[in-house]
Amino acid sequence: MKKSPSIYAILIIVTLSIQICFSKLISESVAYQEAPMLAAEVKAGKLPAVDKRLPTSPVVVQPVDKIGDYGGIWRRSYTGLSDLSAIRKVLYDPLVRWTPDFKIAPNLCASWEISNNGAKYTFHLVKGIRWSDGTPFTADDIIFALDDVAFNKELTPSPPNWLAPSGIIPKVTKIDDFSFIMEFDKPYGLFLENLACPHGMALVTKPKRYLSKFHAKYAKPEDIEALLKEKKASSWTKLFNELSSLQQSLFVTTEMPSLLGWITVTPAPSKLFVMERNPYYWKVDTAGNQLPYIDRICSALQAEAGMILLKAVAGEIDFQAQHLGGMSNSVMLLSQQASGKYRLIPKLSTASVGLLLAPNLNHPDPVTRTILSDKRFRIALSHAINRNEINDIVFRGKATPRQAAPLKESDLYDASYESAYLKHDPQLASKMLDEMGLKVGPDGIRLRPDGQPLQMCLDVMASIQTWVDIAEIVASDMKKVKIETAIKSETRELFRQRTQTASHDIALWPGDGGLECLLEPRWYFPFSAESLNAPLYGQWYQTRGKQGEEPPELIRTQMNIFDEIVSSPTHERKKELFSKIIRANQENLWVIGLIYQPPDYYVVSNTMKNVPQKDYQSWIYPNPGPVHPEQFFFDKTR
Repeated sequence: MKKSPSIYAILIIVTLSIQICFSKLISESVAYQEAPMLAAEVKAGKLPAVDKRLPTSPVVVQPVDKIGDYGGIWRRSYTGLSDLSAIRKVLYDPLVRWTPDFKIAPNLCASWEISNNGAKYTFHLVKGIRWSDGTPFTADDIIFALDDVAFNKELTPSPPNWLAPSGIIPKVTKIDDFSFIMEFDKPYGLFLENLACPHGMALVTKPKRYLSKFHAKYAKPEDIEALLKEKKASSWTKLFNELSSLQQSLFVTTEMPSLLGWITVTPAPSKLFVMERNPYYWKVDTAGNQLPYIDRICSALQAEAGMILLKAVAGEIDFQAQHLGGMSNSVMLLSQQASGKYRLIPKLSTASVGLLLAPNLNHPDPVTRTILSDKRFRIALSHAINRNEINDIVFRGKATPRQAAPLKESDLYDASYESAYLKHDPQLASKMLDEMGLKVGPDGIRLRPDGQPLQMCLDVMASIQTWVDIAEIVASDMKKVKIETAIKSETRELFRQRTQTASHDIALWPGDGGLECLLEPRWYFPFSAESLNAPLYGQWYQTRGKQGEEPPELIRTQMNIFDEIVSSPTHERKKELFSKIIRANQENLWVIGLIYQPPDYYVVSNTMKNVPQKDYQSWIYPNPGPVHPEQFFFDKTR
């Protein structure tokens, strides 16, 4: 029998093919062009010429429709520091990246080799890239981000799971200024995919030259002390982590050098948070024009998320999806397209369900924990919920009831789990609750084993009205089976605080990981603190037992299976192992899926061009980043 090529060989061939295509897109004889605002600075002697700022072989981006025009301001809105995740998804440039069709492609890393059965990765950076302050970007910056930050026990007590999946720190070796090796203790078949995820940005947002002055390994003790006094910080580790935070560091200061297309000139949370084109950005279009096309991104601060919808309808948003309400506001957005001079572009969700229920297995109250940990209670809740009513009222019949199972588009799809326990059957639900001993008391409310009324609270974010509407229907259904149910509608900050500390009863959150199951497994087992059904078990898994709470044997088994998936060299073996996790989910229903909702939308100004006709909606695929916002432009003829 002829032996098939390994997935690693295929990846290398595809990678090199993509890189060859990239290099052929632009002729060496083409003179590079730049934005007028930068040309003026070059003329004034404030900047080097464009060919001195670009790499010898810049990364070439193929525009979606055509070569764009320079200039313009991209208008958007935000609600404060907790709302910076949306702009993070615009500014997406990890070592390797997702293509618009969800495949791996080179980016800051020009090429790579995979050896030792998938345990050794050799990376080669694009030569000549510079940070926004003009200093060279080299392998030293990557090694600093790894050895001095991610693997520094003072700064990071437990290394990130995605960088050390077995708990053992990989060996990092510099070959030269533009090449380095990462060698793991065992095969790591999901490493490239993890590098393309948003957390992969942690390796390319730590400029060594700038951050070294805040790091105890490099700075003099007296200089550190002076900085602590100046910044009013209690320790160098706290100061360093604040200054290098992936969530905020590029947006709350003008001092941090960046590799991204736009850099901060007026920091958040200003009334107008402004980012301006990076003069050292290392990408060009196929005609040799340095990107980005758009001069500035201006985000107007809004006290309430509802105000952003009104601005969109009024035509004061150029490209945005955050806080526009999705399906619940689609009728209004559609009806106002002509007057608002915008169009709607659909985003296809990769989530298994638009919203799920996450019963807290780590509940601090032992009686409540026992109830929520009983699979009969979770299955009873699933039967108690009228998903068709949710579909009709909230989504006008356009959604699909299902559990939080892989999507049909995934080769990990399982039809039996998708349809498990979906039937709306309050009588069956009541019977199961009775069998648990949760009998109905004299006041018509079920009683806990300790004789107290059975009360549950649904935690939901207040800023998304659709979620609140769904929570109200679920609460009503739970009351019909005699469970006293309240809704805690809260800010994102409070929601995160309660759920990350396992202080909630049942949380509502989207079922991420319907398509990218192996990269976003948080709802298939307690993968991280973001697994809101068991955040402390997830923390235990991420830290290899150093933090959090040790889970029971059944859940540890799922963790062990996933560890084997991560180190498996073939996708077929990964599928075989993941099917075991799916079977365990179907039997135990650790989270309760509700519905797969219809597409959400971007609101896009009619003058903004090179925007694709559809996109994915995902955190793992940080839309719109993979479709290259740097090649969006404003059509001056309209």
